[in-house]
Amino acid sequence: MRRDERIPVGVLGATGSVGQRFVRMLANHPWFRVTAVTASDRSAGRPYSEAVRWLQDEPIPGEIARLTVLPTEVGPDVPIMFSALDSGVAGPVESAFASAGVMVVSNAKNHRMDPDVPLLVPEVNAAHLALLEEQAFPEGGGIITN
Repeated sequence: MRRDERIPVGVLGATGSVGQRFVRMLANHPWFRVTAVTASDRSAGRPYSEAVRWLQDEPIPGEIARLTVLPTEVGPDVPIMFSALDSGVAGPVESAFASAGVMVVSNAKNHRMDPDVPLLVPEVNAAHLALLEEQAFPEGGGIITN
């Protein structure tokens, strides 16, 4: 797949430790291209490289380092958001993104026990993705937890 054909994605809570792991794993991914990073109001408006206290072993990926941190609210035009939000705020924020038609892949506990939300371990239960059909979010929107 050519670089410009990758799916644009975002990371919610990108400045935290889990968010940084998402950023590192998604950098240079063959299917995804990080085009949006969000964080608290304290970090919003700053370049990612200045807003984050980078804890990973490898340097901040260059194209992501230059992204402007956005507030953690619906707005970035991406079909998928990887959520590294703390469980204290994750529930309503993830629901808002899903309601706006965004597929949210969440690391938080908030939706894990919802009856229509897949709790996914891809190598073990990929069939749980069928639960997405039962979610009441608009076309394209949904929540998947790990």
